[in-house]
Amino acid sequence: MRTSLGIDSLAQQVYLAMVAEPRADVHKLAEQLKESPDVVEQALGQLAGLCLITPGDGATGWLPVEPEVGLPAMLARQQAELAHRQQQFEDSRLAVAQLLATHGRRSQGQVPGVEWVSGEAALWRRVAELAGECQEEVLTLGPTERLTDSVLEAVRALDEAVLHRGVRSRAVLLESARNDNSAMPYLRWKMDTLGGVRTLPSLPVWMIMVDRQHVVVPVSTFRSVMGGLVCTAESMVNAFAALFATHWREAIPLTEARPRTGGHLSLQEQHILRLWAQGLTDASAARQMDVSLRTVRRLSDRLTDRFGAHSRFQLGAMAIAEGSIRAEDMI
Repeated sequence: MRTSLGIDSLAQQVYLAMVAEPRADVHKLAEQLKESPDVVEQALGQLAGLCLITPGDGATGWLPVEPEVGLPAMLARQQAELAHRQQQFEDSRLAVAQLLATHGRRSQGQVPGVEWVSGEAALWRRVAELAGECQEEVLTLGPTERLTDSVLEAVRALDEAVLHRGVRSRAVLLESARNDNSAMPYLRWKMDTLGGVRTLPSLPVWMIMVDRQHVVVPVSTFRSVMGGLVCTAESMVNAFAALFATHWREAIPLTEARPRTGGHLSLQEQHILRLWAQGLTDASAARQMDVSLRTVRRLSDRLTDRFGAHSRFQLGAMAIAEGSIRAEDMI
C-alpha cells in the first residue's frame, strides 16, 4: 500500500533502515524487516527510481541520500509533475468550455439536452421558471466568487420560491462568504428558513440543480454573469449530482466554527497547501479561494512559522510527513 509520500510502506521502511545503517547488506535489511531478500531488492529499485538512494560502495551497492536532501528533491519533482498535470487539466477545461460555447451558439434543437441562455436577466428568469416547477430539491454549488448584490437578489428570489413550494434546498458556498458582511444576513436567513448551508475554501464550478433533472451552469467573468447553460442530459446531470455529493460531504456547516484537523491545520490551511503543491501561484490561489493576496501570504507566513520550514518545498514535505495533507490529494 502506498503511503502519503507516494512510495509503498516497505520501501519507506527499507529507506529508513538504510539511513540508520548505510552499510547494511540486502540480507541484513531483509532480516531486520522480516522480509525476503527479493522483496527488499524490489524496494531498492523503487527507491532508486525516486532518487532516494544512489549507486555507491555500500553492501547493497546503494547508499541512501540524506533525508534533508532526498525528500525535498523528491517533493520538487512531484510538484513539477503535478504542475504539468494541472496545465493539462486547464487545457482540457478550456477545450470543454470552447466546445460548450460552440454548442451554446446553436439552437436548442440541434444540441439535445443543452440550452444556452444569453444574458443575466434571461438566465435568472429561466432559473425562476425551473424553481416554480420544482417538486423535490434544489442543490447549489457556488458561486465560485464573492456574492454580488445582483446575484444575492436572484438567489434569494430562488430560495423564496423554493420555500413557498415546501421543497428542500442545500447549498455549498465559498468559505470567504463567512467574512462577507453583505452576504451573511442572507445566508443566516437561508439557514434559518431552509437549512443546509455549508462552506469550502474553493469550488470547481457554479451550478444550480433542480429536482436532479435540470442543471443550470451560470457563466460569469469579472463577477458579471453573461448567461448560462441549462443541461438536461442524464449523463451530465448525474455527473453534477456526484460532484455536489462529494463537496457536500467535505464541506463545513455554516453554523460551525472552522475546525482544525488532527494535524492542527484548518481546512483553509490544508487547501492552500494543496493549491501550492499543484503549482498555483499565490495570486492564482487567492483568486480560486476568493480571498486577498494578503490573506494568502499571511497563511504562508503562519504555516512556515508553525512548521519551522525554510521553503515551500520543505513546508509541503513536512506537512505530508505529519499527515496534515496527503500527496494523492494534490492531483
